[in-house]
Amino acid sequence: MFKRLYPITLTVCFLTALPGTLAAQTPLPNQDSLPSTESPFAKSNLHVWAFEEYDAVERTAVERARLLKELGLTKAGYICRNPQRAAEFEEYLTAYKRAGIELIAVWTPVHTGTPLKEPQIKVFLDVVDRHKLRVQWWLTLEEDFDALAENIRIDHAVSRLRPLVIEANNRKCRLVVYGHGTTRWFTQCENQIAIVEKLQTTMPKASLGIVYNFHQSHAQMARFNSVFPRLSPHLVALNLNGMHSDGPRIETIGKGDGERDMIETVFKSRWQGPVGILHHQRTKDAGKTLRANLDGLQSVLKELGDVSALSTN
Repeated sequence: MFKRLYPITLTVCFLTALPGTLAAQTPLPNQDSLPSTESPFAKSNLHVWAFEEYDAVERTAVERARLLKELGLTKAGYICRNPQRAAEFEEYLTAYKRAGIELIAVWTPVHTGTPLKEPQIKVFLDVVDRHKLRVQWWLTLEEDFDALAENIRIDHAVSRLRPLVIEANNRKCRLVVYGHGTTRWFTQCENQIAIVEKLQTTMPKASLGIVYNFHQSHAQMARFNSVFPRLSPHLVALNLNGMHSDGPRIETIGKGDGERDMIETVFKSRWQGPVGILHHQRTKDAGKTLRANLDGLQSVLKELGDVSALSTN
């Protein structure tokens, strides 16, 4: 059975290390396992994803925290995409903490060869240091790998990520590869697996993983069942939505024609880890969309017979 990955409290002591080295390894976030009877789709294990940026209704961080509580959700990720999102990061962290919402992950893109100088990453690392956060750091290399010779792409990605793995792990955060853009080379799970395995070989003490996003994986729907056994040992989080094979990539869970089979694959595998509910539609009220997705997920779980998860809703 795959281990469940738990986020750990925000007040654990900061781990120090010499620059450029990995600190001596102690248990990192999200490494404990759930009881074998508990489903990853249990409501207590769900987090909201892409919530603060995609919403037709303007809401403050406090209002968003309140909405999550009303929906019965107690976990969230945060998009630290750009200077604007970075400027609001600490505000959301404070609002979520006061409302009892656990921050499990933060996503940042990398646009240049000097990521530690990019504003969103500088802010993220500063807030992690000051608040002693222990979260998953979801990270995307936003460069054009197709412009590189195919035989050097893996090594190039590894060289870009290695110093960021050190930055993450020395802060007791897990560095997690995040695919962004459905057809990009960096988003294809076979390439992500190869990158993480190469990093793990060269950095055996590193804490690494992959987050799989249904909404970024439209091009992978047909092969998901075959690749999932290779993906699952590295999978540390999963974000769900409904989607159509020949239509909209983002649909309410249960309304598409592809997500049910993918969820069933995960369910049957007995994988356990954080599961996200997506809101990624700027023209819709996030509160209504999240509620519809929760209802849709429940309908899928009823079909699958996930009694453990259904008992928590």
